[in-house]
Amino acid sequence: MPGEMTVHLFRVSRDQGTPSLETLLRQIERDELEARLKVVGHQEVRLESILPPHTDENDSPYWLLDFAKIRFDHGPGKASRVAAIEGFDLDEDEGFGEETAVLFDARHRFMLIQYNHYGVRSATIQNYFNIYEDNALRGYGLGVLLDSAAEVKFARKQILKKIHFKIAPPRMSAAQRRAGVGLGRALDLNDDLNGSDIEVIISAGRQQNAMLNHQRVHNVVTALRRLVGQDDGRDDAIVQKLEIIGKENELAQAESINLLISKLEQKIPGLDLGDDRRYTQRSRWDALLRARASWRETIEQ
Repeated sequence: MPGEMTVHLFRVSRDQGTPSLETLLRQIERDELEARLKVVGHQEVRLESILPPHTDENDSPYWLLDFAKIRFDHGPGKASRVAAIEGFDLDEDEGFGEETAVLFDARHRFMLIQYNHYGVRSATIQNYFNIYEDNALRGYGLGVLLDSAAEVKFARKQILKKIHFKIAPPRMSAAQRRAGVGLGRALDLNDDLNGSDIEVIISAGRQQNAMLNHQRVHNVVTALRRLVGQDDGRDDAIVQKLEIIGKENELAQAESINLLISKLEQKIPGLDLGDDRRYTQRSRWDALLRARASWRETIEQ
């Protein structure tokens, strides 16, 4: 039965002095498979397959990549409708692998990444590129593109009645703390109390003409949305709730807007399931090519 794959879109950046990503990919392509294995965080990751553009196996203008995450902890079992689940017969140096397909558009500096909950995600891919060379820390960045639908609704609300957000300070980096959101005292108090989460609800009040400061609410939302973009790929997101209640004018109905449902994504059907019960690499790459065609206007504008 054909399967479906979720794809997210990212903008690729690099710091001054960092070589082009194409240069790094050509270096990785020359390396043996064993040399490509890196420990990112607590995960063993490698860029397993690389197809440069305009080659015999890849006639597209994009780089086609396939990342693998290898794990040796608890895994699935072999199941049947008529027999009990049993384990796989694995050698001592074998574990379980998860795959993540990637398309890199070098001309427009965009990357399309297959979403695999158990596999390699964007934050890990970014870090893999940055630590690949043992003696050279690089500055590649992957910024997730966010769906503009919620922002459009938010922009239309001229009367803001409530902002409600929840963040996890222990997961914030020093740079993210310095970036502000005007939460310095709350962050310090959370640290002093050994807290895990901060939840903030600010309401305008019940009076007919009561409203929050429009510009300052937008400033807070902008800062929090920046953290949302950096959260991509994390199981333990920093921003756990971000909701606004507002209305377009005095006569309009107040509406709640969830600003966390925001990653730009596509669900691409038609993946081929191989004899080994894995979606084939070719069909996953083809799904990324179809997603790239659908996002042409967004990418090339």
